[in-house]
Amino acid sequence: MRTGMLVTMFAAVSLTAFPAQAQFAIADHPRVNPADFVVTKFADVLNYPVGMVELEDGSILVAVSDSDCLLIPFTGTCGHNSGSGSFFGSTSGQILRFVDTDDDGVADSRTVIEDGLTIGGPTALKKVDDLLFVTGQGKPIAILKLGPAPDYVLTELGRIFIDDSRSWMHPHSALVARRAPGMSDTYELYFPLGSKVNFAPTTDTRALTSTIGLTADLAGDAIHRVTFTYDGSTIVGVDVIQIATGLRSASGLAFHPKTGDLYFEDNGIDGLVTAIEAHSADEINVIPADQIGGDIEYFGFSENHITYRTGEFAGGDGIPPLVAFTALPNPADGSESEGPNEIAFAPPGFPSGLNDGLFVGFHGQFSLGGPSNEENPLVYVDLETGEYFHFVSNEEQLVGHLDGLLATGDRLYVSDISAHGGFGSSAQNSGAIYRIRYVGGGGMPTAVERVSSETPEGFALESAYPNPFNPNTTIRFTVPAGGGPLPATLRVYDIAGQVVKTLVDETVTAGGYATTWDGTDEHLQPVASGMYVYRLQVGDRFSAAERVTLLK
Repeated sequence: MRTGMLVTMFAAVSLTAFPAQAQFAIADHPRVNPADFVVTKFADVLNYPVGMVELEDGSILVAVSDSDCLLIPFTGTCGHNSGSGSFFGSTSGQILRFVDTDDDGVADSRTVIEDGLTIGGPTALKKVDDLLFVTGQGKPIAILKLGPAPDYVLTELGRIFIDDSRSWMHPHSALVARRAPGMSDTYELYFPLGSKVNFAPTTDTRALTSTIGLTADLAGDAIHRVTFTYDGSTIVGVDVIQIATGLRSASGLAFHPKTGDLYFEDNGIDGLVTAIEAHSADEINVIPADQIGGDIEYFGFSENHITYRTGEFAGGDGIPPLVAFTALPNPADGSESEGPNEIAFAPPGFPSGLNDGLFVGFHGQFSLGGPSNEENPLVYVDLETGEYFHFVSNEEQLVGHLDGLLATGDRLYVSDISAHGGFGSSAQNSGAIYRIRYVGGGGMPTAVERVSSETPEGFALESAYPNPFNPNTTIRFTVPAGGGPLPATLRVYDIAGQVVKTLVDETVTAGGYATTWDGTDEHLQPVASGMYVYRLQVGDRFSAAERVTLLK
């Protein structure tokens, strides 16, 4: 894989020449005070961005398509042409790293850490431990090892191929991955293979081959799981199984951060007379954690669905959806949301009523943007009640498709794949990423006390005391002279690598610091007894981790 060429040329391209003003507003709703949120344009002049992940140092990785425009630093203009520039004509991609040094919501630099990724039009990027997973619609799934800071060199460890030689309406385009529960060296990769046609069960299969020792015939209308082992350098495939069927196109998947339940959306059936007038509603579905990998769950496509304009459950067979998206407030003529793409559990630092549900990005009309695309809101879903509302409306003038989501701490990153709405060469580099940050009270507490103003000799993360502990333990760290001001995060992880709680998320200067963990998660609920890992990241200068055990 080609790495380093553009890193050498444009290792830290300044973004300060680009506008920071956000192009949309937070909608006014009884649950929301728009004044409690700050929306900024985190990065722009991006070629079809969708997938995003956050690194331990707070920087953001973004997968984009290669374009026929090599950006000249500081200008926002092209230096030379090198390709087609269209999304679907793209044959390669890039992975970019963005750093927001002063945490003002506008990236200060971008670095190309992977150039010439042989996956054109990447639509998904996920991270588990030091593994990155990337794919595009109908493209291979690449599994990459992410090297340490500051270079973050990528090494490909394996690749999964899904035959794309025949016409297929909904090839795979999404994925989610995790460390297998209770396992230290085993990982699970989940991805959909949707329906071959709009409104009929799929009987054909697609062949899966790989470089990790796995082959399989994949059913359509389904979600599949690949399991593999990883020892830090080598991936070995274990098996491929189907976990769900009766799904038209489950193009967004996410694990519940507390329960491990698998949530996913499913795209409704297009109109049978007029394609843009939906026949059935888009859905949110769930497989409980203890049922994943057991009997294949059946969700009803194609004859069993929620009728779009009436909200009625047609057919009555299969697992009914947790949520079905019809127009608001009246299904017959209300404000629409169609074509869900990515889903993300709400940032834990958002206020009560907005921090325990799902955000869903809706693509809407395929190649339209602005008010012409009346189906493209960003929606918040209350998973307890099934209620949902438009967090960002479908009437924004300068929004195309809010397809990508990344939730972390007290902020939600949203990528607009194409602000113009289109996917041809004329729309290249029109994508952007926005940061929505909660700045009101009542969000996630991150209390850290500066206990010493003396200048330490170096960075250090101390062992928690007491350890083991119940109910509280104190964690101390130091920042030396010249080591700040820098953004610092201190997070607690479970043994599966999932974030349990963010203890610190703020800017620090030289001195000694202490914070306390009370054995609760982001929602202030007690966690189970066992071993946990806490990790400190101070800018790109220092990273360290220690273990702590909670006893009850």
